[in-house]
Amino acid sequence: MKKAVMLAAMLLAGALAAFGGCEKEEAAGTYTVGSSLSCYIPAMGGVEFGEPLLTQTRYAKEEDGSMSLTLYFTKSSVTIYSITCYTFIDAEPNTGADPVEGEPEDGTIGYYDADNRLVTEGVSYTLSEDTTENNLQEQVHYVDSITFPIAEKKDTYYLTFYINSTVMGAQFKITADGSVTRAATLTVDWDDLTEVSA
Repeated sequence: MKKAVMLAAMLLAGALAAFGGCEKEEAAGTYTVGSSLSCYIPAMGGVEFGEPLLTQTRYAKEEDGSMSLTLYFTKSSVTIYSITCYTFIDAEPNTGADPVEGEPEDGTIGYYDADNRLVTEGVSYTLSEDTTENNLQEQVHYVDSITFPIAEKKDTYYLTFYINSTVMGAQFKITADGSVTRAATLTVDWDDLTEVSA
């Protein structure tokens, strides 16, 4: 009887492993990961600013288990009422606007933790070599990557940064009343991981 029970347990364990019941952690390294970015404003007929800017997301896992995500961006464009606006992420927008109490000032680059508190420590970004024009006809080196640490793998991360254009711009953020509808929302597909060759 004991042998039969042991045999059944071994068969069950083997079946679970074969069908993904025993999920294996990935090794330390760098991976591309499936993702999408939404920076949506319902005004002006509804405009999605984020999706065309994100070109790739990479996930890095260190030997000590620490993790981070790096988002890669380009300059792009959206059409609002038949007017084409050339868009980009701006680290130093020349808005002159005073920040709303409890919200990040224009140009802040960061992410929100599990309690929706803004974190900028540990966040880094790079600027493009080429430039694009803002609404003041100034040439701007736009943000072409943002790296931030993650405490755990989640399906959704909320970020803050300023998307500018040749017409207008906006800081995407969690508002002072806690609403996430204006945040830059990164959705990650952790089933779509591909290791980056050294």
